[in-house]
Amino acid sequence: MAIRDDFEALAQEFFDIWYRLNPVEASWLGIHAYDDQLGDASAEGAQERIGVLRDYTDRFASIPPDELPPELAVDYQVVAARLRSELWSLGKVADWQRNPASYVQEPLFGLLLLTTREYAPVEQRAASALGRLERLGDLLDAGRINVTNQPAVFVDAAIHAARGGATFVRQVIPTLAEQAPDIRDALLTAAERGGAQFDEYAEYLAAEVAPTAGGEFAIGRALFEERLRDWHMLDITTDELAATGRRLFEDTLAQLQELAAEIAPGRDWPDLVEEARADHPTADGLLDAYRDELARLRAFVEERELVTIPDGEQLEVVDTPPFERAVIPYAAYLAPAPFEADQRGQFWVTPIDRSAPSEQQIAQLQEHCWGSLPLTALHEGFPGHHLQLVRANAHPSFVRKHASSDLFAEGWAFYCEQLLGEHGYYRDWRLRLFQLKDQLWRSARVVIDPSLHTGTMTPDEAVTLLVEGAHLARAQAEGEVRRYCTTPTQPMTYAIGKEQILALRDELASLSPRAFHDRLLASGTLPFSLVRQEMLRG
Repeated sequence: MAIRDDFEALAQEFFDIWYRLNPVEASWLGIHAYDDQLGDASAEGAQERIGVLRDYTDRFASIPPDELPPELAVDYQVVAARLRSELWSLGKVADWQRNPASYVQEPLFGLLLLTTREYAPVEQRAASALGRLERLGDLLDAGRINVTNQPAVFVDAAIHAARGGATFVRQVIPTLAEQAPDIRDALLTAAERGGAQFDEYAEYLAAEVAPTAGGEFAIGRALFEERLRDWHMLDITTDELAATGRRLFEDTLAQLQELAAEIAPGRDWPDLVEEARADHPTADGLLDAYRDELARLRAFVEERELVTIPDGEQLEVVDTPPFERAVIPYAAYLAPAPFEADQRGQFWVTPIDRSAPSEQQIAQLQEHCWGSLPLTALHEGFPGHHLQLVRANAHPSFVRKHASSDLFAEGWAFYCEQLLGEHGYYRDWRLRLFQLKDQLWRSARVVIDPSLHTGTMTPDEAVTLLVEGAHLARAQAEGEVRRYCTTPTQPMTYAIGKEQILALRDELASLSPRAFHDRLLASGTLPFSLVRQEMLRG
């Protein structure tokens, strides 16, 4: 069919150009032709990307999607949403002009991928790291030139990231250099220079930018709703979204109060949370605690036949890289690349800061208490992100390997927290308590996310809601709100995605758990409306 061939050829052509313009994204996907590059971060580079996006938007518009086979019609919508999303980010929100952290995060992530994924001999990856370090100065210089209207919250995040980046290149790159003797000296020199460049960027931001930073972080109602519609494919307004969040929050709060009355009549649920937080692993035993929990989860998922675990996947539990620790205080997941054969994911656990005062170390450990640790493990590992993303990577569609819907990915992982409780995994009241506590916090996100970006809630008010309403520690709440300010529409995806999965499960109640979940995960990491479309089509 000619139209099918035209679409597939055009998709390949677009992404081939996009890899060249965005080398770190290419590395993330498992495309390694540009591993030694960082891309053009100048204003001219941004305009080139915008021009490419507009050109291919017009070219894809010439292909009638209703004449494509059903599975390719979905692929068409994936590409169209991606084009809209990139134009929204580059041309409308224009973070390249207001977020200095983006000039730190991209090169660091590009270096991280080279040091953590063993897709090629170490000498080859070391040479690519050298190439990226040699281009770092130009990228940071572009950040100084391009960013002129930065909100204070963005500057603060950039300072933390740059300081963490200096630590990363000084600590991690030398280890890589020792394994590549032919370029050892050059790589060590580049690492020291890169550390100094990150330090200088952080100092520049702290001394020259932060004192006068006054840009507006909120993107406004129109851009927020455009993102909901064009990327997440949600037919909902900001007011309706916030109202949904308030309903979920109140429903969850009632469940928490009911559970507390059942566990310990006369005591409030926050008191029970504090009691449970005192029981936790040791700092030395933290990684093993997560490894053991993940092994139990994997066995439980298989024993209860909840979902098929694909062959060949692996999950490593490792320390969070230094430069990510300021923004990942507890744990996170790094997925394997869609285009690589090695499907080994990484479960990051942020180590306890041994240089901190003892009470601060205890507070960090309490966040890994036995009421919370299994929830984190299942959300990030089995049957959460790792299982879902490895399944998505196996999809044969070239286009779908580029799909990255937070609404589906985060909705699935959050849904899994309820799913395992329904099937008897939670061994005592603490797990059920923490599952509802975390549900309360995710529900609060649905209120805060649109409210921050439409100006109906201030960051201080958002922190207060998380502290007084969801009972997060103040430092954690402040970190959460900083992230919400920089990632509009992402915070709401957890609870809204979960709600959509539960609604579809009710529609397809005749399916067994394994049949429902296998079909749900079979489409890839698509916006949920497209997944639903494929499931109902059968």
